Amino acid sequence: MAPTTKTPSAPKKPSAKAAAATAASMAVPAAKKMMYSTEPNSPFEDGYSITKEMEVMAEFLADTDRQRNELDPDYDRYIELLDRQDRFEMMQATYESRKGAEAVVEQKEAISMNFLGSLVDEQVDQMALHTKEAFRMFMGRARDPGKAVQPIIGGKRVAAALRTLWMLTANDNPYADWGLLRHEQIIKQVVKMLDEHIKEAQAALDQQKARGLTFSVLQSSSPQILNLGFKSPYGYAIAQLVSNFDFFVRLQKTLERKNLRSDSQVRQVITEMTRVIRHAFNETARFDRWLMRDQMKGLCRADFVPGGDPEGAKRVQFATEVFGPCPSEVYSAKLQPRHSRRFIQISAAERELIQKISDEMKRMELASEAGEVDETKLV
Repeated sequence: MAPTTKTPSAPKKPSAKAAAATAASMAVPAAKKMMYSTEPNSPFEDGYSITKEMEVMAEFLADTDRQRNELDPDYDRYIELLDRQDRFEMMQATYESRKGAEAVVEQKEAISMNFLGSLVDEQVDQMALHTKEAFRMFMGRARDPGKAVQPIIGGKRVAAALRTLWMLTANDNPYADWGLLRHEQIIKQVVKMLDEHIKEAQAALDQQKARGLTFSVLQSSSPQILNLGFKSPYGYAIAQLVSNFDFFVRLQKTLERKNLRSDSQVRQVITEMTRVIRHAFNETARFDRWLMRDQMKGLCRADFVPGGDPEGAKRVQFATEVFGPCPSEVYSAKLQPRHSRRFIQISAAERELIQKISDEMKRMELASEAGEVDETKLV
């Protein structure tokens, strides 16, 4: 009888429950989901907020013992914060090195921005003057050592004063802002007066032309060309004013020459216009003269904070005695000059403080109008 061979049976298939248990035991443990603060404008794709995380973990960050304890429940969150700070610094460094260029711009193209030159005038700026009145208005007149004649502040001097005030705005000097604003307001009125006189004179010439007489406007047989090259926008504003005044004088003398105005009429209107412009120049030069004193150069909005730097309080007191209280809307920068170098970043707390001081200034202005307080007291 032949021996029987026992065929080995196939291994028993494990149940679905057992298979799931085995798979679970062999699986890599799932990563623990970490909670963190987010913000809409986060530089990270997941919205991670470094600022908010530092606020939430303030106690942990203040405790060096907890920072060394890897078993602390906030330790992983702390490590994540450090990693995010490092990544953010790298983002900033990359952004700055590439000058904010987009990803499609090559590095060498972005770096070439460092070698870009500043804008310069292609040609020399010039002003042609035809009348002695306008030339004197631009030059001014120094004090004559041999005569008791008062000096005259000219446009060139005022242009330098305006540049000084313009530069002082970079120091957050509210009185420099005020000086520029006052100048702009006065010059706006002056330009309006000049325009009215010019239109009136041209209308008189047009009236004669309608009747068959064409009169040409007088001009110098040898006009003088002056190179300008001002270092601030306000210098060119002065040049425009002087050029308008020059044309105004030419028109008035044309009316006199053509028997459309009497000698006394022309002399009077030129004298009055000259006086108005010189008054504006004197007002602007006054701001420059006092604000550029050594004890006043450091004046800034921070000096107005009650209980602040004693030297700052002295500067505010001095400026108030010379010019009067700074208007609240100028201090709060609600009113700003046409051109300014005041490019500062202030926090929400600083902005709130400035507004608080401005509100107090406004209260004092209203009280001063009612005659309740001494207007020379700012702080």
